[in-house]
Amino acid sequence: MRTRLSRTVAAGVGATVLALGTGLVATAPAMADIGEPIGTIGEGSSDGENLPDGNLPGVPEPGSAADEWVAWAAAERAEAEATDWEADSAARGCELVEVSIVDEVDAAYNEAMGAPADLATHRVEMVESCEGPAESGGMTLETGDGTASTTAIGSGSDCDSTKGPGTICIYKSSGRIYSSWKYRGSGSVSGFLRIYQISTSASSCYRGSTWLTGPSRTWSSGMTRSISKTRTTYSGYSAHIWKKVWHGHTDWGSTCSKL
Repeated sequence: MRTRLSRTVAAGVGATVLALGTGLVATAPAMADIGEPIGTIGEGSSDGENLPDGNLPGVPEPGSAADEWVAWAAAERAEAEATDWEADSAARGCELVEVSIVDEVDAAYNEAMGAPADLATHRVEMVESCEGPAESGGMTLETGDGTASTTAIGSGSDCDSTKGPGTICIYKSSGRIYSSWKYRGSGSVSGFLRIYQISTSASSCYRGSTWLTGPSRTWSSGMTRSISKTRTTYSGYSAHIWKKVWHGHTDWGSTCSKL
């Protein structure tokens, strides 16, 4: 299967897509248009309890000078460019179809780590084919009614079934936090992935403080899409899949873990 690597500037005037063996093709920038999510907010621990109180080693301290943050973001971007994403996908038992490295200014992500609001960082989007025992990316799948809930959220990678036919996962790898969703229904659906920071003592995968929002995308049957961002703090993370409906988006399911 041919792998496509695309490099996109979300706030710029253009972008390029590199299809292996076919050269460069100009494309429009990727922009998110997610509308207004709807639905009932799940119950869980207060956002004021056990949230991160500092950044991980190697990440500038909250409130550091702007040039320190810019240098850090540039180094993280360069590392993403140098990553073997096919090997990253294969390590989870999947086959990489497409990967995009997208530059963006994400105010919620910047606020969470104490960076300047206008800091440009990057996210990585992947489309993968994960079949058979590897369909959950090599992670344990917990089945239920689509609402992940335990007495206390666990640590490490986690996957859950969703109300809409699919599997949502949250995990960390190579210094990044990932969320993925595999659509198991017929036809296609549109929506977006969002990751929230939640308390490490939470008892459910509620929606806390927004940490990363992926762009609006379309899933065909059997497709797995993922988003990821550099991990900057130890925290609880809650991943949700928001399905597009005629009057906004509705929460189709979630999973969560301490990462």
